[in-house]
Amino acid sequence: MNKRFFTFEGFILFVVIVLTNLRALIFFTLYPETGSAFGSAWIEIGFWILAGVGVGYLLVRDNLMTQYFSTWRMNWVLGIFIIIAFISALWSLDFSVTVFRALELLFATLIASDIGIRYRSDQLMTILFWFGAFMLIFSIALVFGAPPTGTMPWVPFNGAWRGVYWHRNHLSSITALVNIVYFFRAIMAVERRDKVGYLDGFLYILSLVVLYFAESATGYILFILLHLFVICAWLWDKINDRLQTRHYYVVGGLSIIGLALILSNLDVVFGLFDRTTTLTGRVGLWDYLLKNVVSERLWWGHGFGAIWALESVRESVRQGIGWYSQPVIADNGYIEILLQMGILGLFVFLSILIAAVVRTFRYALSHKTLTGFFPALVMFYAIFANIAFSLFAETEIFVWFLIVAVLFMVTPPFLKKKSSA
Repeated sequence: MNKRFFTFEGFILFVVIVLTNLRALIFFTLYPETGSAFGSAWIEIGFWILAGVGVGYLLVRDNLMTQYFSTWRMNWVLGIFIIIAFISALWSLDFSVTVFRALELLFATLIASDIGIRYRSDQLMTILFWFGAFMLIFSIALVFGAPPTGTMPWVPFNGAWRGVYWHRNHLSSITALVNIVYFFRAIMAVERRDKVGYLDGFLYILSLVVLYFAESATGYILFILLHLFVICAWLWDKINDRLQTRHYYVVGGLSIIGLALILSNLDVVFGLFDRTTTLTGRVGLWDYLLKNVVSERLWWGHGFGAIWALESVRESVRQGIGWYSQPVIADNGYIEILLQMGILGLFVFLSILIAAVVRTFRYALSHKTLTGFFPALVMFYAIFANIAFSLFAETEIFVWFLIVAVLFMVTPPFLKKKSSA
């Protein structure tokens, strides 16, 4: 491990990684207490403030403050999104919850932007390597050491692994991410003939085991999509200098045909994962939310982070869709933003995603290395992982943290400096 991770900088990074995942952990609650001054939510914000102060000290110490603010000026849309989150407290279903969640969003974004200008893509992979190693080890320990905690306790998913997280879908989604990190690093280690790659290979297999026993089609599909991405990136890296325009047209045409075949045979595709096109009831949930909840406040939403914190809302939705238990998320990150911040918030949010996708792919194409594709891989993961689960800012802030980090990592003025650091 890089020696810098054992310093004050490493300690701050560790604290931040825990905070970004905190509410998704089985040891914590999805809805921390915001009604009192000393509620768990405000204690959490206290740790965010301390982490923010620590990052500010590091920026000053390392003479990065000018670079930090310069890069922020090129990512001003992030500021608009955060401002909307705070303003939404004025019409939120729960003022205190929205203020808490908006503060969490603010600090996570400010700290993630420091990560983006401070670390290269290979270093971000190292961070995710160790994050994944600890997550997998603790998850397996919980499964075998405390089965009622480490596995799903209710039907029809009882027995499926959830590890340190509140739900199997969350475990599988995050495991799919760290799994592809190990795959990515293992490929590079083989090419460099680096024996460290054996550890990546071991953790890759370990993550496959966890992914399998999470019994989540969401994780299985993510696993396939992410591996296709990396394989395509690796092939392009090897042969891009021999490719001509007509080759891209052929690949594009075949991709469109393949996508059309998949979309026209969804019953067969989902049947391979023992699922139906209802996506385990998600389609009915989405339909109800769009028609009966989103439509109530179409343009402005119900307040950032507030809607699922209310028992009355969860029960109303449960009765509306006829589920046995209350839904606690929309099971779709885009609908989640629409519920919380309306069309205005979703528009700004999608603008951020589009900017991040464009810049990460430009970064990849300009560097023409496998490592250069890693920021684009993170964005690919974030976009697809949120189709059948809510990972943008509802049950955790970790994926949003990664989006901001890679966005700042590939912001143009400092690409040359960073790549040579």
